[in-house]
Amino acid sequence: MLVANKFNGEVFSLANGDTKKELEKVRSREKFYCPDCGEEVIMKLGNKKIWHFSHTASGSCQYEYDRESEYHLSGKLKLYNWLKKQGIHAELEKFDQQMRQKPDIAFDWKGQKYAIEFQCSVIHADIFEKRTRTYLEHDVIPLWIAAENLIKRISHMVVSMNHFLYLFLRRTKHAWNLPAFCPVSGQLINLHGVIPISSRKAITILEVKSLSQSSIEDLLSPKARQYPFLKIWQTENQKLKSRYLMNHGAWQSRFLKELYHNRLSLLTLPAVLGLPVHSSPYIETPSLMWQTYIYLDIFRHHKSGEYIRYARIRAAFAKRVKKGDIKLRTLPAAGHRDAWYALAEYVFLLTKIGYLEKIDSGTVKVQKEIEFPSSVDCQLKAETKFYAEFENKIVQSVFQ
Repeated sequence: MLVANKFNGEVFSLANGDTKKELEKVRSREKFYCPDCGEEVIMKLGNKKIWHFSHTASGSCQYEYDRESEYHLSGKLKLYNWLKKQGIHAELEKFDQQMRQKPDIAFDWKGQKYAIEFQCSVIHADIFEKRTRTYLEHDVIPLWIAAENLIKRISHMVVSMNHFLYLFLRRTKHAWNLPAFCPVSGQLINLHGVIPISSRKAITILEVKSLSQSSIEDLLSPKARQYPFLKIWQTENQKLKSRYLMNHGAWQSRFLKELYHNRLSLLTLPAVLGLPVHSSPYIETPSLMWQTYIYLDIFRHHKSGEYIRYARIRAAFAKRVKKGDIKLRTLPAAGHRDAWYALAEYVFLLTKIGYLEKIDSGTVKVQKEIEFPSSVDCQLKAETKFYAEFENKIVQSVFQ
């Protein structure tokens, strides 16, 4: 940790720009104590690591800040100095007695309190959610920033997104954003418009800027970036289908068994079953699967001209969730929305592309029945035609 208390309770920070000689003088005449547990800590002024305070080997502090890596210490120190250079009043490692939490950096901006958590290692989702909830309950907006080395790029616009990284995902001005930082290169990274393909893979566009060229607005309100993704979406969905079929346990898949039972093939599912929507990050199950379940449970039982109550669609979705066929995500940093928005957006998209007609707030009418191609070749041709015809409407559904 970079901050400790003196014997008289005064806060002392190693981020104030004091020289080593000045700090050695202070160390020779002062004792320092952990702001969290009250135990004595040692000021370490080595030549290899960032200067910091450390508990003794027998210390029992529950916050275990001594396990911070050089990467983490360097990151929060650089972010703190970055804020200070912008004239923002920031406090490093300030322990809040009310919340019983110590953010890496606390600051005020335009009358709002913020807490930066620069997270370099994986923590349990329950801890992440509890800290986030506690901040919000005390009118503090948490800004979780992922260490850049947690993000694994697969290709130009495809990244590996595990369960932990999704916890960082935010919605700013109706756009998805995930902030990251690399203290080694001094770069602030924003992942814009995250679109999940599978439970572990997502399409996104990465904006990389040096910290010196970035402002607080790049962190708080990054500008939404609309980008061409449909070609990648089509390619990755085809890969997902093939990978799913080639999996050694494919024969045990409940989804594939249900398709087989209904005389359907995964490779000939029409493009309308597997569309991206803005709120899809709230659903862990791939779009092609959860939308196919909605077809099997609802749409296939209705012919053109028939009416469907939205409550029935919602109930079918909820039943699949309860059975475990559809898995949802908790996104603590993203606000109060949930998976119901994704479902409503999908139904609305079907009205925009002519499959359904909105009658009133709770009713739709089938305009066109969903047809299945007779072969894989026919499916690929039909999908290409489908995306060419409805590209603008699909893009609008993702980038609201």
